[in-house]
Amino acid sequence: MRMCSINCLLAIGVVSASFAASGATQQPAMPKPAPEMAQLAYMEGTWTCGGKMFESPMGPAGNMQSTAVIGKDLNGHFQSGAIKGTMPNMPPFEGKFHATYDAGMKQFVMLWVDNMGGWSQSMSGGWKGDVLVYEGETHMAGQTMKGRETFTKSGPASMKHTWDMQVNGKWAPLGEESCTKK
Repeated sequence: MRMCSINCLLAIGVVSASFAASGATQQPAMPKPAPEMAQLAYMEGTWTCGGKMFESPMGPAGNMQSTAVIGKDLNGHFQSGAIKGTMPNMPPFEGKFHATYDAGMKQFVMLWVDNMGGWSQSMSGGWKGDVLVYEGETHMAGQTMKGRETFTKSGPASMKHTWDMQVNGKWAPLGEESCTKK
């Protein structure tokens, strides 16, 4: 009886040690980004933009200049960007976004924050030809409104960007710019 107990303990020890050794060398595989993230590759790089803001409750009309630096982030699961802009008679503008693909919703999701306290969450079904449209809710200065951003490819390193807000159920333009990738 005593011999079986020692042999059983030895067997348990060998099995436990082999499980511990195999577990120590095998790391779980990192999840891979959604294949749909490849659709956003066109946006990656440094863009210089020039355009205009239209008069609206968000501010006066005027010409604007901006720069966007966009790249893959967090192991390719997100695309992140930093935008800086200027416009006469307005403080400098800065914003950041993070975009990803939600496989459950089958939608791209973009989160935005800026130095004026604004933030938004918007969704897109992806590129339809040369056009990518995000729609969602924008929050700024205690107000919530529907917003829409449209990106239209005009070449391998150029695009047009427009943004609108919904007023009384109708889309009203806020601004437009043409952008070139460096």
